[in-house]
Amino acid sequence: MRSGETMTAQQLIDRLGLEPLPEEGGYYRETFRSPRRLPAGSMGPGYEGPRDALTAIYFLVTRESPSAWHVLPSDEVFLWHAGASVAMLRLPPDGPADPVVLGVDLSAGERPQAVVPGGVWQGCRVADRAEVDWALLSCLVAPGFDFADFRVATPEEVAELAARFAEHAEEVKRLAPK
Repeated sequence: MRSGETMTAQQLIDRLGLEPLPEEGGYYRETFRSPRRLPAGSMGPGYEGPRDALTAIYFLVTRESPSAWHVLPSDEVFLWHAGASVAMLRLPPDGPADPVVLGVDLSAGERPQAVVPGGVWQGCRVADRAEVDWALLSCLVAPGFDFADFRVATPEEVAELAARFAEHAEEVKRLAPK
């Protein structure tokens, strides 16, 4: 692709070697896994065994494949790279819902980075007003990502989140796992 040309989601998937992210949606490829290991018991509750200190992935969401509700005990930092703006909703165990739009239109309130603390339910999708149907992000996770820590919301949990965050019930249902 030449500068100024827009790639399709499939071209990005092919070029970056992305694979579907099981259960959650979107596409990913791990780009870094720290050689430093954190010993079991050093990270607090929610971890069985040691973990890598940090992991990083490319993460592509599309209109057809958003990031469904999931939770990790680890903190995550999302960095926006290209494509559409991304509507992200964070639902903490205590406190109000915390929406953010990832992108580069700072005058419209978008931010190029968002943090999701461990224990916070999260989901994201391509913003409604977007001209392209994909967004490329990176996600850094510390302690590092392990599928053993990853949990996607059940239908019962989605219903509970929709009731608890009634002002965002439509978005909660929209990001329910398929």
